[in-house]
Amino acid sequence: MWTVQLTIAAVLALTPLLILPSFFFYYDVTPKVAIALIGTAIGLVLLLRDSSLAGVRRLRANPVGRCFCLLATAQLISLLLSTFFSSNPALSWNGGNWRRLGLVSQSAVIAFGFLIAVSCSASGLRVLLRASAAAGTAAALYGILQYFGADPLLASASYHIGEGVMAIVRPPSTLGHADYFAGYLLYVVFLGAALVATEANAAAAAKPLWKALGAAAVVAGSAAIVLSGTRGALLGLAAGAVSLWIWNRPRFTRRLAAIAAGLCGVGLLFYFSPVGLQLRARSQWALEDLRGGARLWLWRDSLRMASQHLLVGFGPETFGLEFPRYQSVELSRAYPDFYHESPHNIFLDALVSEGVPGLGILAGFAALAWFATRRAVARGLPLPTSPQRAAPYLASALVAALTAGLFVCFTLPGALYFYATVAMLAALAMPETAVATDSRLALGLRIPALALPLTAVAMFLYFIIRLTTADIALVRAKRDLDARRIEDSITAYTWSLRWHLAGSSDDLYFSRVLVAASRTASNPARVLMASQQAFTAARRATQTSEEQQNAWYNLAGFYAGQNDHAGVEACLRRSVDASPNWFKSHWVLAQVLLFEGRRTEALAEAVRAAELDGGKDPEIARFLQSLHHHPASPKAE
Repeated sequence: MWTVQLTIAAVLALTPLLILPSFFFYYDVTPKVAIALIGTAIGLVLLLRDSSLAGVRRLRANPVGRCFCLLATAQLISLLLSTFFSSNPALSWNGGNWRRLGLVSQSAVIAFGFLIAVSCSASGLRVLLRASAAAGTAAALYGILQYFGADPLLASASYHIGEGVMAIVRPPSTLGHADYFAGYLLYVVFLGAALVATEANAAAAAKPLWKALGAAAVVAGSAAIVLSGTRGALLGLAAGAVSLWIWNRPRFTRRLAAIAAGLCGVGLLFYFSPVGLQLRARSQWALEDLRGGARLWLWRDSLRMASQHLLVGFGPETFGLEFPRYQSVELSRAYPDFYHESPHNIFLDALVSEGVPGLGILAGFAALAWFATRRAVARGLPLPTSPQRAAPYLASALVAALTAGLFVCFTLPGALYFYATVAMLAALAMPETAVATDSRLALGLRIPALALPLTAVAMFLYFIIRLTTADIALVRAKRDLDARRIEDSITAYTWSLRWHLAGSSDDLYFSRVLVAASRTASNPARVLMASQQAFTAARRATQTSEEQQNAWYNLAGFYAGQNDHAGVEACLRRSVDASPNWFKSHWVLAQVLLFEGRRTEALAEAVRAAELDGGKDPEIARFLQSLHHHPASPKAE
C-alpha cells in the first residue's frame, strides 16, 4: 500500500499548490483538476495490483468502513441522478469554467477519499500529515508575501481593492480567492497540529524536524488566515479551537497563559503598526458590512430556488445558470450588476445541486466523522504513541472547515480535503488487523474491483486530456490576441473549441476581446475578420455560455452595430427572460423602444430598470426623468 499512500500524499500536496499562469488560461483551476484526477487514476490502478484486497476487506468488515462506503455510493448515485435530471446535463457532468466541480471531478474526489480509507495506516497517516503540512506552509507563506506586496506569479492589482488609507489586500495565494485560500488553511492549521501530536511520541530520529514542520503549518496558516481578512475562516478557526479544547481538555498552565499573552501582544503590535494599515482597513470594511454583503438575500433566494426541485436538485454546477430567474428584487437592488456563481454556502450548494438527498449525504459524512472520532479516541487512549491521537485534530479541522463553509462553497481543493479528512478519521477508527475471507468472497470482490476503477480511470484521463488541451489552446489564443496576431488567435481558439468540454464555453469572453482587438487593428481586412469572428462567437455564446443574460445582452450590441432594431429587441427580451431582475437589459430595452417611438413601453421598462438599479447609476435616473418629460410621439400612441 505504500505506493498508493505516496500517490495520495502527492495529490494532497500538489493540488492546492499548483498554479501555472503562463501555461493555462484557467491557471488556478485546470492544473488542480488535472493533478487530482490523474493522481486518483494512478491510485486506483495501484490499488488493483493488491491481489489480496486486504484494505477493501477491512473496510467492509468494520461498521465505520461500511458506513463510509455506503455514503460514498449514495453520493455517487445522487450525483448521477441530479446530473441526469439536470437543466443542463453536459454542464453538470463536466462542470463550469470557474471551478470544474461537476460529476466527473466530484467522482474523483470521492474515489480519492475511498483510496485513503482503504490504504491509510498508522505510518501512512503521518506521511499524509507531513505532505499536507509542507504544502500548506508553502501556500501560507506565499499568501503572507502577497500581503506585503511581493508576488512573483500574479498581478497584485487583482487582489487589491479600494484606494488610499481604505485600500485592502485579500491575498489568494495559489487558491484563486482569499475565501478559498483561508478555508483551505483551516485544514492546514489543524492537520499541522495533528502532525505535532503524532510525532511527539513517534520513535523516529527525524521527529523534531516533522514536529517543527507541523508547528510551522500552525503558525504560518493562522497568520495567513488573519491577513486574508476572511471573516468566515476566522470564525472557523475559533470554532475549531473550541472543538479541540473539548476533545483534549488541556490544563490551562502558566506556560499556556504566557504563550497566549505573547501572541496577543504580537498581534496587537502588528495591527496598530504601519504594516497593519491594510488589515485595519479590512476591519473597517467588515464593520461597515456586518450583514456579509449579499449573503443573507442570496441564501433566502437560494432556499426559494431549491424548494422547486427538492428531490434531485437542479444539477451540479447549474446554480449560475438557473439562479438569475429566482433572484429577488431586494438582492438585485442591493447588488444590481453582480453575478452570483454559487450560494456561498456548502450546504445550500448541495441542496440546490442535488436536492434533499445531497444535503443529507453531506450531513451524513459530517456525522460519520464525529462517530469515527469517538471510536478512534477510545481506541487510542491506552497507547501514548497511537496514531489515533490525531483524531481530535482531524475532527476539529472539519468543524473549522464546515463553519467557514457556511459562508463559502466548495472548490476542488476544499472538497478534496473534506473527503480526505473524513476518510482519515474512518481509517483511524478501524482496526488494522487482517480480515480473513474465502476465495469466493475474494472473487466476488475482484470483479467489481476491476471493472469500476478501470472505467473511472478511463473517464478521468479522457476528461483531463480534453480539459488541458482546450485550456492550453485558449491561453495561446489570448497571447496571440494580445500581440495583435488576430489570424493566429482565431486559429488557436478554433482548436480550443474542438477540445473544449460540453456544457460551458469561452465564447462570450472571446467575442468581447475580439471586438476590442478590431477597434485597435489598423488593417481593414483584420478588422473585418475580427468583427465577423466576434459576431459568430457571440451568437454561439447564447447556446453555450453559463451567463445567458450576459450572452444575449452582448449579442444585442452586435445587432445594434448593424442597425437591426428588431434583432436588438429580441436579444434584450431573451436577456430579460434569463435574468428578469437584471437592470441593464431593461434599461437598454427602454432606450430601444423609445427610439422606435414606443414611449409607453419604454417608460415601463425604464421604471423597472430604475427600480432594480436601486439608485446605483445616476444616468438611469436621468434617463427616466427625461423620459417623463419627453413629448409623446404619434408613433408611441
